[in-house]
Amino acid sequence: MRLYLVAPILVVLSAVPCFAQWVGGKNDRGFLDRPPVYITNEPDFPLTGLGGRMPIPGQLIPEVDVSGVSSDHWNHDGVNVQPGLDVKLRWIRVGAMRGFNGGWAAGISIPYYRNKISGTIGGLPATSRADGLGGVMLGGKKILWQDACGYNRVALAAGVELPTGKDDATFDQNNTVTEGYFPGLQRLPLGWQPGSGTTNGLMALSYIHSKERFSYEGLVAGKIYGSGTQDVKIGNILIASLQSTYGVSRDLAASLGLTFRAQSDDRYPNAPLTSTALLAGTTTHSPLLYLDASLRYVIMRKVTVGVGIRTPINNPDEGMDTTTQFSVIFYPSL
Repeated sequence: MRLYLVAPILVVLSAVPCFAQWVGGKNDRGFLDRPPVYITNEPDFPLTGLGGRMPIPGQLIPEVDVSGVSSDHWNHDGVNVQPGLDVKLRWIRVGAMRGFNGGWAAGISIPYYRNKISGTIGGLPATSRADGLGGVMLGGKKILWQDACGYNRVALAAGVELPTGKDDATFDQNNTVTEGYFPGLQRLPLGWQPGSGTTNGLMALSYIHSKERFSYEGLVAGKIYGSGTQDVKIGNILIASLQSTYGVSRDLAASLGLTFRAQSDDRYPNAPLTSTALLAGTTTHSPLLYLDASLRYVIMRKVTVGVGIRTPINNPDEGMDTTTQFSVIFYPSL
């Protein structure tokens, strides 16, 4: 009689072996059990917190990244039309995401920028230093579906970027090009300011597969900008990313992936026609494809540190032609 009772129980347990298992990795195995996938932040798009990585209810996942992007090539029809211009955008982004019951999470992302513009635009002097807070993002995400083992997950994220940042930094000079973006104001274009001064919407849909020591994530995200001073508007952004992580050992993980970025042209409706040719390449954009690679290491099971590299694969026809960029990532290990 006991055999008849035990047999059905064994059948049920074998059919759903992960039913009672938490959907994350086991802490004692580190990167060898479902290592997290990290979506790299863009200079104007806090993607890391919008990815499918979910904290368990009550858990707070902090993250800090120090990175930047620079360019000394600004293309129009595939030709560098601003050989004298050098722009460096540097940032520190601090964020945190907290888990709630029901597959929900909410968080915040706060960037601080140190941007430097050197050289000339259209052959005329144009220099500036713009330091300050960027737009603070408040966001949330929800697990739409996941299997019983937590090996596969689909999540939807959304956020709003507040007009908290500095958006009125000016050029050091007064000439045709420095008044070409905002007539009479000498202000830097919004894309080079620490903040856009507008309320912006963000959304992301992600799929994660994570099993044993290998994980990968596909993400599609968009950012829609509002209009600012003089009805100026930064072009909306579309991001598609495929990233993977492999647990080399308990404390060491390697990541590799591709990121595609497309952005519509910025709009400066009041820009004088006389300055349009001089500003060529500084307000337009073309699709960019990046190769991302990084290493992360856990120190004494307390702190995770990482280094990353992003290399552009294609040469854009329009706008910023970025150089290879490096980043530093660190956060407490949980």
